[in-house]
Amino acid sequence: GGSENSSESKDYRTEIERIMGEPVLEREAYDDKMSQLFYYRKKLSTAYTTVTSTDPIFIALKDTVERFRIPRSLLDDMISGMEDDLHRDRFETFEDLYEYCYKVASTVGLVCIEIYGYNAPEAKDEAEAWGIYMQLINILRDVLEDSARGRIYLPLDELHRYGISDQDVLDGAGLLHHPGWEGFCRSYIKRAKSYGRTARGLLGHLDRQSRYSPAAMMAFYDSILKKIGKSDGDVFSERVQLSKPEKIGLAAWVYFRYRFLPI
Repeated sequence: GGSENSSESKDYRTEIERIMGEPVLEREAYDDKMSQLFYYRKKLSTAYTTVTSTDPIFIALKDTVERFRIPRSLLDDMISGMEDDLHRDRFETFEDLYEYCYKVASTVGLVCIEIYGYNAPEAKDEAEAWGIYMQLINILRDVLEDSARGRIYLPLDELHRYGISDQDVLDGAGLLHHPGWEGFCRSYIKRAKSYGRTARGLLGHLDRQSRYSPAAMMAFYDSILKKIGKSDGDVFSERVQLSKPEKIGLAAWVYFRYRFLPI
């Protein structure tokens, strides 16, 4: 019943806190989110066991994981990434950040390719890179929004190398005029692009009819990264995004390129 579930959920929260440390959210919001994640973990197990869920979403998930043989570890890691967000608002090194990006984004790409269908083992590494690429761009684009919530996703050791302190990032828009920001962005963008290059190899390894969606996403993110680079890292004046005509133009180009031309 409800009390049994809430006591299990409480034990789960206590164990997670023991492993990961104090939460970074207000207690009430934290408890609420952890209860939801606990619920999802329990429901997820029904997709991989003989227990049947009554929830239509998890009935559909069970069908999907069976049909496409999706490893449970990917979905577990995805939930772990959401838990990270409740306990972490700083990342000391790029290695720390990579692990987070893997959980919240690469897992999505790795699940998608099982559904899309692929013809080479390296597709897995490319799908992992695809998630890292997109998440690195999201993080750079959302620096202002995240700093307003007291969060810094950029690797602290690399910021410090450019003379940028935590407080400089939390101060928000003034960061644009920091003497180290442009150099930091250049190096950050260069690394993101290298993951983008690896990710693009994935398109040639997917079934032709499945290429359009990932190709379109990559093209959109390439354009966002290009805009940030051209503005010398100005992610502060306005949110960097594509206009409707830009999106339509890119979508049409990608459709033609990946549906009809050999790659």
